Amino acid sequence: MTTESPQPQSIQARIAALNLGQVGKAPITATPIQDESVQRPSPAPRSQTANLPATLSNGHYIGNGIGNEPNGEKQNGVLPPPTITRTGEKKPPPPALPPRKHSTQPSPALPPRRATEAPQRSGSNASISSTISTMSAVSIGINGTVRTSASRNPSMDAGRKLAPLFDQNALPPLPPKRTPGQVEKRYHDIERSRMGLKPTKSTPNVTTVEVASPPSLPSRPPQRTPQPPTPKESTAAARKLPPENPPAMPARSALAYSMNKPQEPEPANGVDEVTPSPERADGAPPPIPVSSKPDLASILATKPKPPPSTQPPSQPACLTCRDFSAPDNHAAKFPKETVPSIDWLATQLVAPFTSPTDQARAIFTWLHHNVAYDIIAFCNKTVQRSTPANTLATGLAVCEGYAGLFTAIASKAGLESLVVSGHGKGAGFSPLEPGQPIPAEYSTHAWNAVKIDNGEWKLIDTCWGAGHVSISEQTYTKKFSPRYFIMGNNEFGLRHFPTNKSLFHRTDGRSQMSWEEYILGPSGPAAAPPVTIYSGVAEQEGISETKLRPSKLRIPTSPNMIIQFRFENVCEHWDPLRNGPGQPYPYVLKVQNPDARNGKEYFVFDTDAKKKKWWLDVESRLLGQKGQAVDLYTVTVVDGRNARGMGPEELRRAIGTKGMSFGGVAKWELD
Repeated sequence: MTTESPQPQSIQARIAALNLGQVGKAPITATPIQDESVQRPSPAPRSQTANLPATLSNGHYIGNGIGNEPNGEKQNGVLPPPTITRTGEKKPPPPALPPRKHSTQPSPALPPRRATEAPQRSGSNASISSTISTMSAVSIGINGTVRTSASRNPSMDAGRKLAPLFDQNALPPLPPKRTPGQVEKRYHDIERSRMGLKPTKSTPNVTTVEVASPPSLPSRPPQRTPQPPTPKESTAAARKLPPENPPAMPARSALAYSMNKPQEPEPANGVDEVTPSPERADGAPPPIPVSSKPDLASILATKPKPPPSTQPPSQPACLTCRDFSAPDNHAAKFPKETVPSIDWLATQLVAPFTSPTDQARAIFTWLHHNVAYDIIAFCNKTVQRSTPANTLATGLAVCEGYAGLFTAIASKAGLESLVVSGHGKGAGFSPLEPGQPIPAEYSTHAWNAVKIDNGEWKLIDTCWGAGHVSISEQTYTKKFSPRYFIMGNNEFGLRHFPTNKSLFHRTDGRSQMSWEEYILGPSGPAAAPPVTIYSGVAEQEGISETKLRPSKLRIPTSPNMIIQFRFENVCEHWDPLRNGPGQPYPYVLKVQNPDARNGKEYFVFDTDAKKKKWWLDVESRLLGQKGQAVDLYTVTVVDGRNARGMGPEELRRAIGTKGMSFGGVAKWELD
């Protein structure tokens, strides 16, 4: 009988067989040793070997064996000690592999080999790679896998073109080689060309050329021997010395030097003939020829004439009555969006004017048109320090920005200007109540000082002249107010107190005023508050705020008392047609009267022939009761038409019978 050799099994088959053999058997447990005298033998000493970590191929060590026990045979439930291989000992050979069983099945046949295609050459310069070359590489990985790269086939080179076949017969013949004699001759020719020039002797036959000598100079006239001065002429001769050189000829014009004119004939001897000047007996120099003296009138006629001044020929000395229409209109022609620089703007604003006052007025008006008050930053207390260039670029500023830009433009224009800082009675200021302590001096505002005609320093406020603000509503209203340019320095100081006390520039003989006098007002600490004036209408109509009476806010209502109300123009030169909007309005005083129609009664103001002063006398009992208000109004419209130029008598006839419109000027309170 033939014994078959055992079939090789895989690892999975072996594990399955082992697991099947343990089915139905009780687990083996170790029996503890009761005898304490019996002891386990001590393990043999370990050799000094390197403990290398085990190489795991499939999973963790907890998967080895059943019940998580080490692999190996057991004796009486106790595992034998591990086998230790000492240094120098040979390891036991591994177990022999089982014999391989010969297979009777034939090997599978290889696929038929594809016929090799002959490469096709095309008429291009590209080369073709062999289709039979392959590249094989053995990957460095598990199980020794072999990887073969794909080979090129003719289909990949279908679009490529090869160079034409090389034909040696088509090449041009090579030039014949040079003989040794030709080479040597060529070498000598090159060496000869590199040799320097050889010196040669010049010919001794030289042609002699005679050069003509220059013409001789003419003989000088004999000098006259000076005679010794007589005693009487000794003093004069000491002062007047004879000239050492002859006098110079008169200057010739550039037009005489061949400017389309026939040339004058040359002198015979090549030298200009000079006519000797007559000699004077006293030895004095000859007189200056007056024929060559330039004509001053002719020279001035060729000079460019200055442009005519836009200023009227006659201007009053009072700034209040001066006509500033020319600089105001000129300043409106340059919006800030078209201004490239401050230098350019300064030149354009002042070019048409020769008066420093008109130049300063043009800059003052330009700021009104192009700079707005930054009310948002002011109310939010986020105002930042600005520069003139920043103000020009943004068009926003507070008082400091207005004053800084004015001085920058004025300085570039050649004007003397300063920025003045100090306290201003502007928005947010309220007069002190009686008994209220005087605060310490502080600064809240900025304005300018500029030198105008006749070297006079003028105080102006470009910020207040451009418009006004409302802090409660956080709004800014752009409105031109020229009064802050024409206002006198003394009146200007009632609302401006400079930190530098030398910048009051008063004209009444006082150099300055105290802080207490300024903050309390000109009437003193016990003075009542002043009358309320609506400066918009008063300024437009040319009414002087300082000449309005009564000047106090509260009017006493004592019985049998006559109260006089009066006011006048800011200046005697004020012309309503030239300086104002037209003929003046008529004025009325409105009081509260329960017996009158609608509870209101109107008293008409009288005026002089020139309509420069207005007045009204009223009994105190007719003004109303204590606590009521008395108002000064302009009558702007009567029966639908403009009331400018209307006289007092015509207005009295229209009151109560025709419709009217009014404009507020001032207000008082009855006390």
